[in-house]
Amino acid sequence: MSRQEFSRAQSFAAKPKMKILTFLIVCFASVALAEDFKAIDGKEYKNVKVSRVEPDGIVLINKSGILKIYFTELPKSVQDRFHYDPAQAAAYSAGQTASQVALQSQQAELRRKLAEERNRYWTGQEPAKNQQDTLSAPAAVVAVRGQQVKVISHGAPVDITQHLALGNVTVVDFYADWCGPCRHISPSLEQMARTDPEIALRKIDIVNWKTAVVKQYNIHSIPQVNIYNRAGRLVGTVVGADIQEVKRYVAQAKTSG
Repeated sequence: MSRQEFSRAQSFAAKPKMKILTFLIVCFASVALAEDFKAIDGKEYKNVKVSRVEPDGIVLINKSGILKIYFTELPKSVQDRFHYDPAQAAAYSAGQTASQVALQSQQAELRRKLAEERNRYWTGQEPAKNQQDTLSAPAAVVAVRGQQVKVISHGAPVDITQHLALGNVTVVDFYADWCGPCRHISPSLEQMARTDPEIALRKIDIVNWKTAVVKQYNIHSIPQVNIYNRAGRLVGTVVGADIQEVKRYVAQAKTSG
């Protein structure tokens, strides 16, 4: 093979790779650029970026937080753009639901076993091994009840009213580990709770958009922060990483009940 023929062969072999690379660059650019979406009910989502495409919807991110819009809420043009397949979406949703049901079952079984162990301990059926255990067990219970910062759910349904610090202000933070804005506001919320004895922080990890707690409280965007006054009444809700707005509602909650 001559040098010219070898050079042409190399150029021909490189073309498919260049096409693939160009395709990936175009796809990445289309995902990274900010754009606007309008749902079929007229609701608008402006200046958002597509963070992730799932079979049943798209996950969007803006400066305030992360939200998910389901394809059934979007016009057909958007569905076609992201290759929406109702059958695949249904299968994906069913799989997510099944995983969540299994997780909830495991958590329920764990709670049942822990309750049985506590019951055996306090009824004397399983006495403490020594005096140190006898002293440390009640202390641990008191510590849990008095925690200023506490995660009260990992995707499972939860009754917020059972975790309010009545007499103080309770801040409830809906978050997820994969949410960047959540990680941005979380340290400020935790610092507030740890430095102000009048504030208790309760955190709810939504895990993903299909969990029971998301449906229970109709969460569409995170971070979402609810602020309750001393009497346990909801004073305000802040959607997005706006710590100043949270502080404003906290100040209001301290004086409203």
